[in-house]
Amino acid sequence: MLLKIRHALLEITNQPNANAKQSAVIINNETIITSAGILQSYVRPMLPIVADENVCASTRIIRTLQQCKLIDVQSVDNDESRFLLFLNFQIMFDHRKLPQASMQCVHTGRVDNILKRYRAKLLYIFSSEEISRNFHKLSNGNSLSEDTGHKEVLLTSFLILSTQPEKLNSRESFQRSLEHIVHYLRYQYSVRALDDVLIMYTPFGMENFYKTVSIGKVSNVLRHSNSSLFVLSNILPRFSEGSAVFNNKLRLIGLIVCTSFQYNQKSIDMTLVANFAYLLRDFMQQLGIKITSFTLPREPSSHFAWERFLVIVEAAGKQGSGTFVKVQNKKFILTCSHVVFQVSSKVLCRNMHGAFESEVLWRNPHYGAAFDVALLSIPQNIPDRHCVRLAQTKPYLGQRIYNAGFPYFVNFNLKYDFNPSIFQGRVIRFTPALIMSDGCVQAGQSGGAMFNERGNLMGICVSNIKVDETVYPNFNSAVPVISIRSILEDYAQTNDIRKLNILVANQDVQKLWSLANSSISKL
Repeated sequence: MLLKIRHALLEITNQPNANAKQSAVIINNETIITSAGILQSYVRPMLPIVADENVCASTRIIRTLQQCKLIDVQSVDNDESRFLLFLNFQIMFDHRKLPQASMQCVHTGRVDNILKRYRAKLLYIFSSEEISRNFHKLSNGNSLSEDTGHKEVLLTSFLILSTQPEKLNSRESFQRSLEHIVHYLRYQYSVRALDDVLIMYTPFGMENFYKTVSIGKVSNVLRHSNSSLFVLSNILPRFSEGSAVFNNKLRLIGLIVCTSFQYNQKSIDMTLVANFAYLLRDFMQQLGIKITSFTLPREPSSHFAWERFLVIVEAAGKQGSGTFVKVQNKKFILTCSHVVFQVSSKVLCRNMHGAFESEVLWRNPHYGAAFDVALLSIPQNIPDRHCVRLAQTKPYLGQRIYNAGFPYFVNFNLKYDFNPSIFQGRVIRFTPALIMSDGCVQAGQSGGAMFNERGNLMGICVSNIKVDETVYPNFNSAVPVISIRSILEDYAQTNDIRKLNILVANQDVQKLWSLANSSISKL
């Protein structure tokens, strides 16, 4: 049976001013799946959530979801179900194609509205154990949202609704409907970094933006053991949660969990997606329906072997990124000066094969200025294939680039995990002092690589653009490799560390780096 998967907009109409509108996926015009984040304005438990029987329905709902237990809303013999059934859900989607007659609106001035509104009944709420466990590992014990507790639980929980509950009035009919969806999963593939994706959503929950399409890339597949969560390069607005994510074959591969984090009092814009296969598997297991076990292992990107070039750098309790390079016959690690602190000091590094100690060979003492560069020693056993080639041509406006490194919020434990992120973008400005791109860069990616399409090192990521205390992760600067390549070659050829002192930029380069206003001549 061929599934009809459509985008929809779900609304809770009990409180019109609660902004309770959210994107959703509707399958075969009857089964609706979306994020439980839409309930944040309604399910508000008394905190802390304690194991006490005399608590409100909201507290019971959150406690049940924390334990990854299914809430059957159709069972009205408990406070949770009665509370949830009080909510009025309406679903809006383009059920029918636009008739040809309506095209006459160009001449008549009358527009036929093809977005139809239907009542929807909430059937189940569930929390995926796999997705929830990996989501909370990201925080390393810290909250990823403005409020601790219930919001994070709802972000990793999901709603199942129906526009035709009378057709699913028996467990057997609902199970048959689910089995058709499970058959769809037979054609699923592993999600890999740099895979193309298409997101269909309704920004801000506004009908005028219904079925907006955004094209992007997978930036990270979290955890090596599976691909239950992955990150997109797209930065999407609020109320995009619950939106469908499709692969390049237009097959549904995920639902958006959240589009931003609050971490250590900093706002981090990032689109996190729950893998649809794991989501559905956990739901059916909680229903008691047998499903063939499956794993979708994390696989390396087929674009180019960028992961083996990268290094996590930890110095004085702070984390940055670095890149293995080979210039002539000399190997070293390129990173940012502000990631390390003192020449000849030792820093802890890790690549995909394990941890090692590295010595700071040289660093620019003016780390807040142009050419924010440092060189670290490299173990003798690092093979040549793990060293990236330096780009030999100047960047040009519009050139596609890939910013890679280790955003600190993704809890990269040096003992157990190695999982870099990569974000596609384009060059939006180039001078001898800096490359500016619109590819996302987050804290922790300092010193990481900016690759070109051939996988050559084109820049060293330094910082985001900050204006009036606002940080813009999609506007960032990097040290151009083409500007420092000859200096690195002189050092490699002579083994004279003093050659690197030329990397302390002159006044003209410093002015370009600082984005100082150009002088304007009078007419």
